[in-house]
Amino acid sequence: MSNYIGIDVGGTNIRIGVIDENNNIQYLHKEPTLDNVSNKEELYNKILGLIQNVPCYNECNAIGIGVPGAVKDLSEIKTARNLEFLKEISLHERLSKDLNKMIFIENDAKVAALAEASCGAGKDYNIVCYITISTGLGGGIVADKNIYYGANGVGGYFSRMILDGQNIAENLVSGTAFKNKVNEKIGYTISSVQEGFELAKTNEDISNVVKEFKQNLTNLLLNISITVNPDIIVIGGGVVNAKEYFLDDVKDRFRQEVHSFAKETKIEIASLDEPGVIGAGLLAKKHSKEIKYM
Repeated sequence: MSNYIGIDVGGTNIRIGVIDENNNIQYLHKEPTLDNVSNKEELYNKILGLIQNVPCYNECNAIGIGVPGAVKDLSEIKTARNLEFLKEISLHERLSKDLNKMIFIENDAKVAALAEASCGAGKDYNIVCYITISTGLGGGIVADKNIYYGANGVGGYFSRMILDGQNIAENLVSGTAFKNKVNEKIGYTISSVQEGFELAKTNEDISNVVKEFKQNLTNLLLNISITVNPDIIVIGGGVVNAKEYFLDDVKDRFRQEVHSFAKETKIEIASLDEPGVIGAGLLAKKHSKEIKYM
């Protein structure tokens, strides 16, 4: 049975795993991204070493990597938010040479979207939109189990949608945006999104921040529903751990305001524990087979 390595390179942690032909994780390892890393060479060597330490590394057919930024042609990292070293180390070129394996790189939210659409909450649907709400806001579109890129590769960049006539979605809906607005109101720094939602129960100013967050998230979902018209919108990311504070209200508002032709659009929480690893593995699986059979 063929195996594929999937790597989720985040600003906080690197996760690396192996999936088999049935998309099951056979190996998983996680460690802090920047531990003992102070420059681009140390980051490259960490990634290289993690791959070489995978128990079945020699038998793995290909390697997929999800990164927090924009990627061109599954190889060239054009931007890398929160991890600038990544775009400075020619990751695809160097890994291909050092490992003599096929390497495929893509935006981390897009590979997570591929995972949720293939074997997660969206597996039974043809057109899946995925958004991840955490430190930032990411997303992707998967149609018939293939990532949709658009004409120039920016299809599914929902973070860039304008929601209030001025601000992009990431500046209104992300966990960072929410916490920053709460911090401005209370004059100190909260430790989590959940803390902000709890404060809203007794603080009117924070309650208004929560109302704005809910409306902006609703607007984002409405925009997605009418521009893409997916079967399902899957929501992932760390902020969904606080879903009991906002999700039911957002779903209710969505149902009230959505276009009549899009009323069947489903909204579900992501179901996979490691969508980044699985999605990166799926990326490697899919594209390595395409090359093999060309």
